[in-house]
Amino acid sequence: MSWSRASARRSCTPPRAATAWSRCMTDSSGEATTPLPSKSVLDEVIEQRRYFHKYPEVSFSEKETSSYLINRLHEMGLDIKPCPTETGAVAVLETGRPGKTVMLRADIDALPILEQSGVDFHSSIDGRMHACGHDAHMAIMIGVARTLIDRVADLSGRYVFVFQPAEEIVEGAKAMIAKGLLDKHHPDAVIGLHIVSFLQSGTVISKPGLMWSGSDAFDVSFSGPGGHGGMMGRRGNVLAAQAFFIERLHTVVEGLEHDGVQCHTTVGNISSDGAWNIVPRGVLVQGSVRTFNDSLREQALDRLRDLLRETQSEFEVSSNLDLVHGTVPLMNEPNVTRTVLEVGHELIGDRASLLGRPLTVSDDFAEFLTRIPGCYFMLGAKPEGEAPAAHHSPGFRIDEAALPVGVKVLAGAASRLASQQ
Repeated sequence: MSWSRASARRSCTPPRAATAWSRCMTDSSGEATTPLPSKSVLDEVIEQRRYFHKYPEVSFSEKETSSYLINRLHEMGLDIKPCPTETGAVAVLETGRPGKTVMLRADIDALPILEQSGVDFHSSIDGRMHACGHDAHMAIMIGVARTLIDRVADLSGRYVFVFQPAEEIVEGAKAMIAKGLLDKHHPDAVIGLHIVSFLQSGTVISKPGLMWSGSDAFDVSFSGPGGHGGMMGRRGNVLAAQAFFIERLHTVVEGLEHDGVQCHTTVGNISSDGAWNIVPRGVLVQGSVRTFNDSLREQALDRLRDLLRETQSEFEVSSNLDLVHGTVPLMNEPNVTRTVLEVGHELIGDRASLLGRPLTVSDDFAEFLTRIPGCYFMLGAKPEGEAPAAHHSPGFRIDEAALPVGVKVLAGAASRLASQQ
């Protein structure tokens, strides 16, 4: 993910003061009715996060993770439902009382990264790491489920817990939807969160409407004749072509912005089979373009195609563009977002705040939001006294003290939404 740290820091403001919504926090005797986790629940959340961190699995390969989740959810007494995808898990809590159906989603996949975080519970699988916080997302969801189970006598409605595979390649949500997840469970609202390592620990930040960009991942290949390193010039030189392409890639999004934030493009991988004295016949460039709406997306992709044509002509190589996967911009529904932030404000005060401008980061939770009213929020987890390592980097770490806040806000928001008329 390409996090826009500066805009996230400077554009957060407290939500409007809670009004009638706060009455849902107490009953007629003044006793709190928002479900709060017990100490044993919060202890388990930390234990589960560390377990998941030790055993990471990448997109659509999360078989052991899925099996573990299903067993634990069954032990907790949830009704295990068929998962529409080969990996993942779905479980339901029925209160037996009228109310809304609220879906809660946690992503479960890890990344192909060799961990260098220094934590005692580091990955046990070389070249695999939970470097974006999905281990924490799963643990928080287990904590939310336990919290709601413990308070089920006070709740109404129905809760659907979805553990989604393959967020990192933004294909898991689409696969679950295509295979009937929403048709089966008919949720009235969907909520979820994402750990953010550079935001103050224990903060909750969201935004109604557009919060995160959409993304298109691309594979660009250049092909030429190849040749001797000492005799090859520009003509047919695929490495010179890819350098030209990458150096000018920023022009694809120049001037394309929304609410003062420019669209974003980056390269994450370059591969070829050349050597110090061999100019290869082919080179692959992999990257992404992140945009905020359909119009900006089409403009950026048109410019990308124009840049490829220019590169072909300049170096007399052939090229191919493959848009391998992508997801839409993340659009939070205002009323659900208001509920989430007001629950957050009631629980943690001004540490629950509004994001002022959208970020150039993407998540396929957005696919659910195109079909169901919902809210995704950021949970700050910056390690105290550290300059945080970036998401998707080998040194990624989080402050586990933030996890209880995630449990409380998700559980409180879910119960509030389920009880609304």
